[in-house]
Amino acid sequence: MGANDGGVLLGSIISSNVIHPLFGVILLFLSLTVAPLVFGTEVVKTLGTKIVPIQYITLPMLYGAIIGTMIWVIIAQRIKYPVSISYTFVGALVGSAIARKVHTQINTVEILKVFGGLIASIFIGLIVSYLLTKIFNLILRLLTPKASPFFKIFQVISSIFLVMGYGANDAEKTLSLVYTASMISGVNFAVNPKNIFVISLLSFLFIVGTLFFGANSLLTAGFRLMKSNPKETFLAQTITSATVLTFAQFGLPVSSTETLNMSVVGIGVAEKPYAVKFNVVRNLVLTWLVTVPMSILISYGVSTIFITILK
Repeated sequence: MGANDGGVLLGSIISSNVIHPLFGVILLFLSLTVAPLVFGTEVVKTLGTKIVPIQYITLPMLYGAIIGTMIWVIIAQRIKYPVSISYTFVGALVGSAIARKVHTQINTVEILKVFGGLIASIFIGLIVSYLLTKIFNLILRLLTPKASPFFKIFQVISSIFLVMGYGANDAEKTLSLVYTASMISGVNFAVNPKNIFVISLLSFLFIVGTLFFGANSLLTAGFRLMKSNPKETFLAQTITSATVLTFAQFGLPVSSTETLNMSVVGIGVAEKPYAVKFNVVRNLVLTWLVTVPMSILISYGVSTIFITILK
């Protein structure tokens, strides 16, 4: 996840040159570790037990879903476009359930809730960011120009909430894998989703993935879509964090990366449409559209192999 989502988050944090990259990395680690403890772990329960009832999940299924997710994320990295881990993992779970012939046990209501939340969060990012930018610009015209430097301070605060939102929602997908594996294997390693050791270890691995493999996602989110100033970055991060944290309280996994990217686009369209690289936006959307069917197919193939070998 660090290679995909970590690059997007870090790209947003450092793109306006207000926050030093080293501080951004430290902020990522601390926020990812603290967020599940502060905002809860409802997303862990949704992904770990509600999409496919846990009594029907086996370790070969879980291996297939994990590797299927990884394969699609790596492919997306190769073409330099970040994808939603949420979309990918839910699609991979469906693929693994089909491979084991327990697809009739898939909770379609939860699937619809998850995908509905994901789609809603993208449109919220796009539309709210556009409207809020227009409102902010009207207000700023009435204020002294000295108000602008305060956005540098605001951006530091919004960056903290952005990563906290990610830790309370997106990052819990990885935690749900550990939780589910612990439950179905009978190993009491992480039966408590708020195990601080597990959370800290996953946060560390996330940072490693970001530093070594996150360059492409960082460049796309931070620079290829649009070069942002502190005000634009603050607005995009604030809208994203508010959306993601709200959905997390209902146990609905959403994509911080997609919400953030579309918030940047909405702000760009409202403020300087000429600066938005719409060819990048088009390719992002196309990548998102093929994510679910591709993750289902890949996970089905990988899960079938594991189920056959590990009978």
